[in-house]
Amino acid sequence: MASSASEYTIGGVKILFPCKAYPSQLAMMNAIVKGLNSKQHCLLESPTGSGKSLALLCSALSWQQSLYGKPFSRVSECKKPETMMPCGCRCHAAQAQNSVAVSQDASCSFTNSGTVTPVKSGTKSRNKADEISRTTLASKLSAKKQASLHEDGDDDFIVDRKRIRSLETDQQVRLDYFRLVLQSQKRGKLTLQPSSACIQCSCSSVEAKVKEATDKKKKENGGKAFVPKIFFGTRTHKQIAQITREMRRTAYSDIPMTILSSRDHTCVHPTVSSCSSKNEKCVELLEAKNGTSCSYYHGVHKLSEHHALKSARKKYQAWDIEDLVSLGKKLRACAYFAARELMAEARIVFCPYNYLLDSQIRESMEIDLKDQVIILDEAHNIEDCARESASYNVTETQLKLAREELDTMVNNNIRRKDHEPLRAVCCSLTNWLRETIGQLVERNYETSSKVWSGKQMVAFLHDMGITNATFPILQKHFAAVLEKEEKVNLFNGGEELVSVPIISPSTQIMLKGLFMVLGYLFKENHRFAEDYRVALQQAYIWTNENPVDTPDENGFFARSKRRSRQKTAVHTLSFWCLNPAVAFSDMCGNVRSVVLTSGTLSPMDSFSSELGVKFSIQLEANHVIRNSQVWVGTVGAGPKGRSLCATFQHAETFDFQDEVGELLLSVCQTIGQGVLCFVPSYKMLDKLKDRWLHTGLWEKLELIKTVIVEPKGGNKADFDELLQVYYDAIKFKEGKDGALLIAVCRGKVSEGLDFSDDNARAVVTIGIPFPNVKDLQVELKRKYNDLHSKDRGLLPGSQWYEIQAFRALNQALGRCIRHRSDWGALILVDDRFRRNPNKYIAGLSKWIRQLVQHHENFDCALGSLDAFAKTNQKSTDSLTQGNDRSALMSSSSKDLSSSSFLEATLHLSPGVTVEREVHDLTLETLSAADVIRKLFIAVQAGCYRFHNIWHGYIPQITMCVCYVKNRDMRKRRSLFLMILNTPVALHHGSATFFSRGLVHRPSDYVVGWTIFFGENMNKFLCSNNPEMHFK
Repeated sequence: MASSASEYTIGGVKILFPCKAYPSQLAMMNAIVKGLNSKQHCLLESPTGSGKSLALLCSALSWQQSLYGKPFSRVSECKKPETMMPCGCRCHAAQAQNSVAVSQDASCSFTNSGTVTPVKSGTKSRNKADEISRTTLASKLSAKKQASLHEDGDDDFIVDRKRIRSLETDQQVRLDYFRLVLQSQKRGKLTLQPSSACIQCSCSSVEAKVKEATDKKKKENGGKAFVPKIFFGTRTHKQIAQITREMRRTAYSDIPMTILSSRDHTCVHPTVSSCSSKNEKCVELLEAKNGTSCSYYHGVHKLSEHHALKSARKKYQAWDIEDLVSLGKKLRACAYFAARELMAEARIVFCPYNYLLDSQIRESMEIDLKDQVIILDEAHNIEDCARESASYNVTETQLKLAREELDTMVNNNIRRKDHEPLRAVCCSLTNWLRETIGQLVERNYETSSKVWSGKQMVAFLHDMGITNATFPILQKHFAAVLEKEEKVNLFNGGEELVSVPIISPSTQIMLKGLFMVLGYLFKENHRFAEDYRVALQQAYIWTNENPVDTPDENGFFARSKRRSRQKTAVHTLSFWCLNPAVAFSDMCGNVRSVVLTSGTLSPMDSFSSELGVKFSIQLEANHVIRNSQVWVGTVGAGPKGRSLCATFQHAETFDFQDEVGELLLSVCQTIGQGVLCFVPSYKMLDKLKDRWLHTGLWEKLELIKTVIVEPKGGNKADFDELLQVYYDAIKFKEGKDGALLIAVCRGKVSEGLDFSDDNARAVVTIGIPFPNVKDLQVELKRKYNDLHSKDRGLLPGSQWYEIQAFRALNQALGRCIRHRSDWGALILVDDRFRRNPNKYIAGLSKWIRQLVQHHENFDCALGSLDAFAKTNQKSTDSLTQGNDRSALMSSSSKDLSSSSFLEATLHLSPGVTVEREVHDLTLETLSAADVIRKLFIAVQAGCYRFHNIWHGYIPQITMCVCYVKNRDMRKRRSLFLMILNTPVALHHGSATFFSRGLVHRPSDYVVGWTIFFGENMNKFLCSNNPEMHFK
């Protein structure tokens, strides 16, 4: 832990924090500890950049760590029995004497007394709980005294107070008891009972049940005291990598962990990893259908043993997927199954949160959430994910293919008694689809649909023979066909296991999804049937077909150059869950605590009603930045004074589109570096782009900034490449003042991406991103909420609809201001914010709505924005120059002499040295790798090593100028690399410069370069550019 580390005692739990905590972090840690202690659920909003991840990790892991130092308390781990009138037996008398009243106030407090106990900075890390067991007061009490302790576990987390204790003896215990008897007799309330078990109350039975539950839990945990695991879910694997990086900063980085992920991210098999359908190929390989199994799978033990992970970083430390995959390739071991095997000993498990929500994934990953702790980060769209995880879509084609495969199994007499009922299910659904296609009603162009309630669908299923009685039997048949082996009776009376062909992975996936949703429909006597809507939809797709080759009159085949386009109808049967509580209650029904957190949970009204869970502890934390670091303003009119109201009717007009374009152009002229612009939909994005291209405004934007548009489709690699173009345009400029990225709310850019510092000095939002009102699912959800708003306490459909819009808006605005020193402007373009602030401003995050300013006209807003940008840019420049001056003063004291420059050697790796010679730097055409190699040979420094990219400490360099030509354009250009503000001159940033900035086009090549150093850049180490002249 760093020397600046701090220690806090919150709710009786000592939390080691890697730095001095912000007030928002203290508030969050208090809420988490309080929720975990009391087994309550938490809903916590803390702005991005306020240190939310550190607070989550440190508080949860320290709370978990504290349990390893405590004796196992059976009572605290089980639910309390129902309160009954005391019968006067000895156990109730002891409870009356020893019970302690504990406040359950839900307001934020750091300890029971409402204070935080800071400890002097620089405290040493705690000893491992596994190695040194802590001796507590409870562990020293006699058995009789422990039996009389208060049953609520809250006392375990109160800060220890000094007590004066007399010597514990059997005689003292008897004296305590008789003293209790005498006191009770004086009050006339004690009825003495025999020492045997009480027969007037349930004490003995409760104690027996508690002991039985404890013994069972200990047995399940290998005889050890049960301590909850922490399941930490995020939206994406990229966010998991960010979390594990934060974990490395903490004192808890050595806690056993694992990361669950898909084969797409972890498969290291040379053949499978290059396939598009990795899941199916992996299953086929494991089943050894081609006679060969997966050797990587059989090497899982190499990775799952902790010493293997230890050797990756020389000590136990938090790792990410890349570390595991890299080690898996080195050891030829499967990272996917190794991560799953590590879950048994892990204390914290990271995964995308659909792994926890989706019952199918939980089953396949063998995730047991009973009595565990769940933390879901970036949980602003958890409602949508919960609905999706309990929903299912299947096409008519998928049903037909599954039926044909099951036909083959039945005809070949392979487990016929199991495959035949499954084939009947597919046949019944296919026939029902054909019969109901005629009932479809047209909705939009070339789309039609028909919707039934869940109860209506259950009635249809009954007609097919799928009932409450038959569905469990079908589930057993389905489980049987997935078994790869079965027992066969031998002639001698014995048995033998033989391999049996099973259905393909695609059919397995289809049937698993179908049985999942049918399970919800039939669960607990159709409890969730009313929460479903079943839709049959028809849409058309166009396919290109090559004409069939036919011979001419001479018998020759001549392929036609024309290709016919054919329109094909696609029928999809959708089981839509409209109640996220269906999946969420299934996940958290028996967990200890659930913590939902995000930077943009607001508005928070819908979570409890939608998820069916009471969040007793809620928090909306403030930001850690100063008010002067952010400009938040609403703009209701453009540069020409036209009103800007982005409703559907207004957004379709050219006046609106032109005014928005002029406004965006003015913002780009005022704000340097990176600007993000978010629009409500891809449809509006396309219309704005087409209009601006037609009017010439697009060209004006491109003269100022590099303009990039978020693509609607495309794969991840293409999107990442596009983002890199945006980052490079800001970093290297190339004659422009940064870049403009136009994106869509709820799109890829608005979710989970980091645009810190110059990458987002302004975020412009056009309109309010309401969901598409014509979308069938949105329409059904609104009606569903209206139907159940009174009996279930759901928000009315209109209110739910507005919340979805503002949650997406807050997420887009959250791309700006990513850390304490960051600054930026949030520009909300829509007149509705000014006209009705009570309705529209109330939906913004707390830290944003406190700073909103309304501007009467655009000139007023632009003037204020310009002053804000200049003030903060000046502060940033001053800070940078101060750091540069310090670096230059340091470097000037370490100037090189030519003799030392020539005599020194460069250590690339153990046993390898390269002489530094200036004369070796002759004029030549160099690749990027050659340039990096030559730079390190040319510059005197300490010790270097080569590991994927170069690392080195080079304090002397001030500037590097590289001269590049392009073979295609024959254009010469200069790229400047300033090395002023970091002692690691050619570490990640510089290596990125060479690999991306210098030769990011294949036809680029280096024709010259020069390295300068010294305070005034009047000295140079070496140059191979003949055009450069020096004094």
